[in-house]
Amino acid sequence: MACSALLASVAPAQPALQDNPLELSTALQRAVQANPRIGSARADVSARLGDARQAGLWDNPSLEAEIEGFGGDRGDIGDGDLTVAVRQTIPLGGDRRRARDAAEAWARVESARLNAEIAALLGEAATAFVDARAAQETARVRAELQDLAETAASAIRRRVEAGRSSPIDLDRADILTATASMNAISASTDARHASRALAAVWGGAPQGEVSPPSVLANNPDQSALTPDAMMRSNPDLAVAQQTSRARSEEIARERAAAIPDLTVGAGIRRYGRDDETAYLATVEIPIPVIDRNQGRIAAAAARETGARLDEEVLRRQLLARHTAACRRWSDALQRHTALSERVLPAAESAFSRARLAYREGALQLLDLLDVQRTYFDTRIQAIEARAELARAVIELDVLLGAPRLRQLAGIAGAEANP
Repeated sequence: MACSALLASVAPAQPALQDNPLELSTALQRAVQANPRIGSARADVSARLGDARQAGLWDNPSLEAEIEGFGGDRGDIGDGDLTVAVRQTIPLGGDRRRARDAAEAWARVESARLNAEIAALLGEAATAFVDARAAQETARVRAELQDLAETAASAIRRRVEAGRSSPIDLDRADILTATASMNAISASTDARHASRALAAVWGGAPQGEVSPPSVLANNPDQSALTPDAMMRSNPDLAVAQQTSRARSEEIARERAAAIPDLTVGAGIRRYGRDDETAYLATVEIPIPVIDRNQGRIAAAAARETGARLDEEVLRRQLLARHTAACRRWSDALQRHTALSERVLPAAESAFSRARLAYREGALQLLDLLDVQRTYFDTRIQAIEARAELARAVIELDVLLGAPRLRQLAGIAGAEANP
């Protein structure tokens, strides 16, 4: 029979991929290079470093010229007394150095935030890549099943027209065909949307075929499964820690600002009427009896306390996230192992046995189609299990600062300060 020959030729192998599919490393590189979030974060680091350079500078010296005692009954301008002096403010409490240290601390916060943005973006791009690959594989399997269902329905229709099968068989075959067609259309739509979502990460056009992200199916580094290692490497926690340090530097800056600056001056005075010259020197220092910067010191201390508490809150949240991520990875690994090593081989074996029984006349065609549908559904479950395992690996990697994704993208382990 024509239908029997077609079904006997079905192989479990996946259809061939298109030429030059998109690689995961390429997608990650595009995400980092073209996404404006990273450019904006780098600009923030540069801005903070500029603030640090400015904060450490002394005030410019001032030049003062004054002429008095001229005009009216005192004579012309040549009879006036001329004073020329230069004044310079000298910070006594080291407030300029403390201000520079505080600004540099905030630059380190922005640098840590840049690293966190890169890790999050790499995780987002990798997840979108996995979703696109899974959607494309599912669409191919659904299309393959639709072709087989339509071919089988045509064969049954010919048998019904020849009077060798019941019209009920044709109705059942039409239902299977309609269901397969509906699922194939839905899977194709999902694949297009997934490709667009992937391209949107770097603002480009959909690439088409994507390669299997096989590296993400590997088990994560065992250090990723320990909370201590995650805490040491987590980029979000690094931002919180740098923020706490910056708040501490602000306290030191405000305490230094409480010490008044000394202003010294030196000049020369010419007495116009007597045509005599004298030197002068000035010293000026505020008396800190009212404003001792106590308000800003208290505010800086309160912000530092808040930053420490926020850091502790984040630690607890990260522990919960890490525990949940490890559980998802463990569940995904068990499901993927069961499907790939036991369920899928069993479904493939059942499908092979059903084809053999059908050729020998011991199985009806519609029963064979039911077994075939089960086999294809199992393949789709295996695809989703593999994708879920990759997503779990990505989540654990991002919690560690995305070292594996950084390596794939060709990015150093941490962004150096500009």
